[in-house]
Amino acid sequence: MTQHSLRQDRVSEVRNDTLRLLDLLDAEQQRIAAEARQVLATIVESGVPQAGSPSCQQTMDRLRARYPAYLSVEVADRQGRVWCATDPVSLGIDLGGIRTFQSALATGALTTGEYGLRDPNLRPILPFRLAYPAPDGTPGAPPGGVVTVLLDARWLEENLGHRPLPPGMEMVIADRQGHVVARLPEAPDAIGQPLPTAMLQAMRAARGARSVAVFDSGGAERMVASAPLDTGTSESMIAIGIDRDAALRPVHDAMAFSLALFGGVLLLTCLGAAWGMRQFLRVRERMLETVVEKASVLESTTDAVAELDRSWRVVFVNERARALLPDSGSVVGRNGRQAFAELMAGESGRTLQQAMEHREAVEFETQGPRSGVWFAVRAFPSRKGLALYFRDATERRRLEDERTLLTRQLEAERRLLTAILDHLPSGLLVAEAPSGRIVKVNDTALRLLGGPPPPVAGCGCDGAGACNVGACFGDGRCPLSRALRHGETVEQEDMPYTRPDGTTMTLAVSAIPVRGVDGRMTLAICTLRDVGERKAMELALQRAKDEADEANRAKSKFLAAASHDLRQPMQSMFLFTGILHRFIHDEQGQRSLEMLERGLDTLKGLLDSLLDVSRLDAGAVDPRVEPFPLNSLLDEIAASYAPILESKKLAFRIVQDRAATVLSDRVLLGRMVRNLLENAVKYTERGAVQIAVHVQGGRTKGDGARGDKARGDGAQGGQVRIEVSDTGIGIPPDQLTRIFAEFHQLNNPERDRARGLGLGLAIVQRLSAILDHPVEVKSQPDRGSVFAITVPLAEAEAPPAPAPLIPSAFTGGSEAPRALLVDDDAIVLLGLRDMFREWGYEVLIAGSTDEAVTKVQADGRMPDVMLVDYRLREGRVGTEAVRRVRAMAGRDVPAMILTGEAGPECETDAAAHGLEVVRKPVTPRQLRRVLERAMAKQAKTAEAMTGAEDERFPL
Repeated sequence: MTQHSLRQDRVSEVRNDTLRLLDLLDAEQQRIAAEARQVLATIVESGVPQAGSPSCQQTMDRLRARYPAYLSVEVADRQGRVWCATDPVSLGIDLGGIRTFQSALATGALTTGEYGLRDPNLRPILPFRLAYPAPDGTPGAPPGGVVTVLLDARWLEENLGHRPLPPGMEMVIADRQGHVVARLPEAPDAIGQPLPTAMLQAMRAARGARSVAVFDSGGAERMVASAPLDTGTSESMIAIGIDRDAALRPVHDAMAFSLALFGGVLLLTCLGAAWGMRQFLRVRERMLETVVEKASVLESTTDAVAELDRSWRVVFVNERARALLPDSGSVVGRNGRQAFAELMAGESGRTLQQAMEHREAVEFETQGPRSGVWFAVRAFPSRKGLALYFRDATERRRLEDERTLLTRQLEAERRLLTAILDHLPSGLLVAEAPSGRIVKVNDTALRLLGGPPPPVAGCGCDGAGACNVGACFGDGRCPLSRALRHGETVEQEDMPYTRPDGTTMTLAVSAIPVRGVDGRMTLAICTLRDVGERKAMELALQRAKDEADEANRAKSKFLAAASHDLRQPMQSMFLFTGILHRFIHDEQGQRSLEMLERGLDTLKGLLDSLLDVSRLDAGAVDPRVEPFPLNSLLDEIAASYAPILESKKLAFRIVQDRAATVLSDRVLLGRMVRNLLENAVKYTERGAVQIAVHVQGGRTKGDGARGDKARGDGAQGGQVRIEVSDTGIGIPPDQLTRIFAEFHQLNNPERDRARGLGLGLAIVQRLSAILDHPVEVKSQPDRGSVFAITVPLAEAEAPPAPAPLIPSAFTGGSEAPRALLVDDDAIVLLGLRDMFREWGYEVLIAGSTDEAVTKVQADGRMPDVMLVDYRLREGRVGTEAVRRVRAMAGRDVPAMILTGEAGPECETDAAAHGLEVVRKPVTPRQLRRVLERAMAKQAKTAEAMTGAEDERFPL
């Protein structure tokens, strides 16, 4: 009876051990399958398939280095062709005919297949498949393909092959036809072979539940525990077989030996009993060894394992459980509710209570109330109580939470980006490279284009460079195509576009290529803006500008013509008033004549200002930039304005910190200073007027006089600041910018012409721009104003000695000098003749070039000086007369051009012949100064030539 009871206990223990190992094998399979599903979901959610072939394959290569060899990943398109995989052997395999592939593609849900042999290397694999969305992410669009995670049955050998197994034990995984796909211990010849018929029938008879069957296999009884794989399919099975005879052999041997002893010798009962006891102890020892082996298997598993009896007393914990629950090291024999409080608190305890009472396996996740650790718990009832399998699921929960959060954030950002793009004022199109497929079009682009664009960039172009359907979808001038195919960046290129309804418009198109981290083209982005209104405004502005320019040119021509026509009679008036002085002797007549001359001077100043403005606006002024001493210019200006300042009883002085040589146009800079000084005198009734010169910095020798005629070339060296200050009425702050406008005057509401036209500061501003001499103004009402001109310094040079003015027309010779006067205006010509005769000249007059040449030839004596009008009859010019007379004389006869022209032609022509230009109207005093200067220059030249001859031929 003892041996029989022992045998029954042994059978029960072997059965329970087999089931426990079956659960362990199933749990290991489920863990690996869960990892495969996790990998599958992570790959799909992270968008790796949508990234394109190079990026996807790079990701697969990184995964291959991190994942175990029995886990591989494949990405297939909708037709089933594998185009991206961790195992290069899988590339190009066609999965289109596989049932689970089609199921995953049709349902969009995770699909688990069954174990099967896979070409090309006939490996037993378990597939997990999940469809991934299309790259454009359009809702409702069909999936782009299927991602497959393959679980190689080699995991059985890699995970459990190194662990000790009870003798005679086999672990088998079979497919739905009953063929072996994996076996432990490893037996390559058994892979693909059918299971024994009895074993297969017993497994199928279980109808999807766990079963234990005993059948004969090759003359030996085997106890086999089998169950379908809990991985989403019932078409694959696992089985653990133990050689029953080997497991029960100790019991059988003991039993047979005992019976032999009882049947053989009754006298040796005591001896037999002792011997039987000895054998019993051996059996117990072997049983303990089996338990130890079972415990070693449980210790080697990755799960934490604990066993509780029916009274909830802890009977076993492995090292993994002790590591997860630090307080469980000495819990064996204690109440499990207290020892495993982290697992059995609250709802978890009630779930385990139901599993114990109803003898049902349960699976759940719970969080430890003290540690905060998440545990994945599975409980399996046993004959003795309850077996707990649990593991730390905190990291997995964290990753799941992060993935969920990331998914929500990505979705929120996607919605935000979509909303932003749809509400952009510019149209937007995005095309992928290299296919050119349009993946994004916002509402503004649809509205501008009048409908959806072609599906691929490059459509709608005739190939000749003119896009006839979409201005942004052609191989010719299409910006999107250029950015996509050639990597070109296009900025705001205006292109005509015809909408599908026939309306035309102008689009400003920009395109930019987008490259990946490897430098390869991935996308091209194109923006569209309707610029039709802007183009119309530009055309309108251009027309308005042309009209304004034309009006400005007409104004300049009118002023030039009017000033020229007015200067001729005014010139006559100046000449005749000068002659009248020797005929009027009474005081009243002299006073009247003086008033007449003053009025003429005022009128001349007004005409000169109008002429200067017209010449400056017409660009007829060409500055001659050269170095000259500033003090000589300021002395001349001070001398000319001293009588006016004295008449108004205004103090005047020039303050200079040292002599300075400036780089500028002497005439134009003098005009600027005169206008500022005249403006100061005009608006100052008492106090003082001052010109101050401040040298800022300095220039090294050679910086300023190297022939560089560019304006402002001294800006890199020192500068001179010329300040004209007064104690006059000052300028209100709101008038500081308006005073430089034409005809704008302060404190002259009655427009008194004796106080000018208000053109002086307008001329200063124009000359400032031409010479690049900045002008600044500071002023306080009732306290005065300060105008400052900044001029570049030049290299200091010794000023040339001034040529002595000839006090009269005679130079000490025996004969009176002869003057040739040429003018087509008879009144001006007669006035000039009388004026020159008053100065002691013999005069020849002519109305044209030919007449002048004829009279000189008839007279037989060359003129000593010539004064020629520029614009003569028959479209001829005065420089021709000068050139012909000089050719007759064989020398450069001193000559001057007298003109009322406002254009640059006269200045240019006179400069080419070395002639000085005198503008009409000119006063007799001014004309005589110019005449004497020309005569002195000629005398100096003649003296130099005489000295040179003396050096060549000494006496």
